[in-house]
Amino acid sequence: MDKDEQGLPPEFFYQMYHHISDAVYLMDPHTSDILDANVAGCDALGMTREEVVSQSALTLNKDVLGLEQWQEISAAIQRSGSHTFMGRHRRKDGSDFPVEVVSDCIRYEGRNIVVSVVRDLSGFERHRDYLLENEHLRTLFLNESSDGLWDWNLEDSSLFLSPQWFRIMGYGPHEIENPTVETWSDAIHPDDMQRVMESLEGHLSGESSRYEVKYRLRTRNGDFLWIHDRGLIAKRDENGEPLRMVGLMLDITESELHAAELLQRSKVDELTGLYNRRAGYELFERYLRSCQTSAEPLQVAMLDLDRFKQLNDTYGHLDGDLAIQHFAGTLKSHLRATDNLFRWGGEEFLLLCPGVTAEEGRGMMKRLIGEVAARPFLTSGGELLFITCSAGLAGYPEDGLSIRELVSKADQGMYKAKQAGRNQVA
Repeated sequence: MDKDEQGLPPEFFYQMYHHISDAVYLMDPHTSDILDANVAGCDALGMTREEVVSQSALTLNKDVLGLEQWQEISAAIQRSGSHTFMGRHRRKDGSDFPVEVVSDCIRYEGRNIVVSVVRDLSGFERHRDYLLENEHLRTLFLNESSDGLWDWNLEDSSLFLSPQWFRIMGYGPHEIENPTVETWSDAIHPDDMQRVMESLEGHLSGESSRYEVKYRLRTRNGDFLWIHDRGLIAKRDENGEPLRMVGLMLDITESELHAAELLQRSKVDELTGLYNRRAGYELFERYLRSCQTSAEPLQVAMLDLDRFKQLNDTYGHLDGDLAIQHFAGTLKSHLRATDNLFRWGGEEFLLLCPGVTAEEGRGMMKRLIGEVAARPFLTSGGELLFITCSAGLAGYPEDGLSIRELVSKADQGMYKAKQAGRNQVA
């Protein structure tokens, strides 16, 4: 058997890799796919080697969120030669456990391979228990942390809350005497209750290594704050049943409202205030599912401003935008409450009319086209300008069963209307 320069055969290193107590995973630095794992790595996940190599860092590590994040981590490993990452690994049964991951990059036969040595931190509770039981540290944490800290005794349901918790919720530091876990649970928004309790039960039952959830909590004045709440079991009895749980709560209302605003803006066309194409697709899918369930008809119309390029070239883009706004406003003001109009792109708009037959749809389109032609808009130069539009109409189910088919038919109809002289429906 061949030996390396120090006299140890390759078989020794192969046996060492497979029999050391720490889990070892070999991964592709680009895709995060797991190429191999040692015996400890497979045992830690409760998987066979074949099952492990079908995984990736994205499915294994709950704290690596997406390929982009993995590639950032991989780049750091390749750049520095080593990287330490704290996270949670997911077992085959769906439970997770805390880990420390130390990764290096090696080059073998012309390719880079990430080698991660993983240590299970579940058993490292002695130091944590010391911190939790040390009254001086506990007082410091509870009074100086910017988060609201809580300490729940499961034996009697008593709940210790830090001064910051009371401040966040709008209470004086001694306003609630002898709080219990019901003090907290009764303030959870009803729409969030099930999700919060499922997360809590998942940790108490051992399915997850920590409790973590975002939800709304009612304050002293009756408003709701968005809360990022997380915690873990700090003490168990001799049978492993949880006795005590600690955690901290952070007010994330401002960031959640900002995120909601960004989400809404991502769905709305800024010029017209209507839904944009992306949001329209989602809406279209819901309409189709509803019609499939109820067997109701659905009319889909594609509407397009006539000679819009000529208008832009003659009057400029500012008046082009005014024309689009006027067009959208005119259409919207003459629709039923159940109809939905959104901007498809440029000067094109898509209109969904549920519960309408083809004949009724043609009548609606003729009325809308007439309203557009009869109402001029005021240009930036103070001139009254008349515009017209053309429309194509397609119906579900006779003209198609999918968004693609219906939009294509409506688009074809719209071009027929233009070829036939514009200012009409086809």
